[in-house]
Amino acid sequence: MKITVFAFPLRKSSTGLIEKELAGELLLCDLDSKKAYSLNRSAALVWKHADGRTSIEELAVLLAKETGTPADTRVVEFALRKLDEDALMESTGLPRGEDTNLDRRRLFHKLGWAAALLVALPMVTAVKASATLRASGQE
Repeated sequence: MKITVFAFPLRKSSTGLIEKELAGELLLCDLDSKKAYSLNRSAALVWKHADGRTSIEELAVLLAKETGTPADTRVVEFALRKLDEDALMESTGLPRGEDTNLDRRRLFHKLGWAAALLVALPMVTAVKASATLRASGQE
């Protein structure tokens, strides 16, 4: 039985963090760490709405509406953990536990949804920061 977690995740807020939307993805450049990340639509939605006032359950509903997939807090938790691994979260609101290293394949297997859902699973990808920073005029 899944226990409902009433947590309110909070994304990293920094004056050194630049956001740029490109081709349906969100590019985040962290000027402090000189790292850049590309978030797909699902991960970007979770990150943008992780404002400390929106619960994980509400994020799941928002993500379901945006992607046309069933609402499931496990997908949001997956995104929050991936964002946290890249130091893009102040707080995930999630307890540390066995699912900390949940990967996309295991999540897909646990959810048992159609293969098309893999496209909607949140992805956070590190990208080469130097070219990104040059393009934004920050280097």
